Amino acid sequence: MNYAQRELFFINLKQQFSDIFQASKADKDNADLRLRTQGFIHAGELLELCSRTEVQQLMEQVHQDVFGVSIAERKPKEQTRRQQALKLGDYDYFDEPAFKRLR
Repeated sequence: MNYAQRELFFINLKQQFSDIFQASKADKDNADLRLRTQGFIHAGELLELCSRTEVQQLMEQVHQDVFGVSIAERKPKEQTRRQQALKLGDYDYFDEPAFKRLR
């Protein structure tokens, strides 16, 4: 495995994660970015440039940088918002596009 190729892969992947999380934070649709990144990761795995663990660690790091919390810490907040909306009958919450609700 070429070290320079591996480094270039991770530099690009880090930027892609950042783009995804910044779009999510700005309430923008990031579906295209996510699909592109999934393909990029798959190619990296096939070429043995990365492991699933390395990718997950990098994603967690970038998520922490952008949102200031871990992925695990941010998920329950969204679930709580959804449960509150159901409990209160606030169906306007569900009128909001899912990509915005999942920021």
